Amino acid sequence: MITFPVKTNRENAAVSPLFGKAKYFAFYDGENISIEANPYSNGAAIVDWFKQKGVENLIIKEMGVNPYKKLKQTNINIFYAGDKRIEISELIKEFEENKLEKLNEEKILEIIKKHEKSHSHSHSH
Repeated sequence: MITFPVKTNRENAAVSPLFGKAKYFAFYDGENISIEANPYSNGAAIVDWFKQKGVENLIIKEMGVNPYKKLKQTNINIFYAGDKRIEISELIKEFEENKLEKLNEEKILEIIKKHEKSHSHSHSH
């Protein structure tokens, strides 16, 4: 099972840059895509939800540090969706053609750093 955050619950939804605050997640079992509303508001709870669903592969654009800490305790692989706009079917195609980069810890920490910089609300100059 593959999952990734999406912006709407339509078949052709674009992948969302959000993770914990994503409105929806798409799940793909190799044949069918289902899109479910995100029932949680924090990344760690979402990871438990993925485990219940048997998710093996997660595709992200960005992510905060807490869900990552939680993901490290699972055997879920994390792949990078890239930073361009991409829709569900295209992303799945890229995944199946092994075009997506599998993220190692170093890469994920870079993404987390970028994520936290763009979402920090400090006004220090």
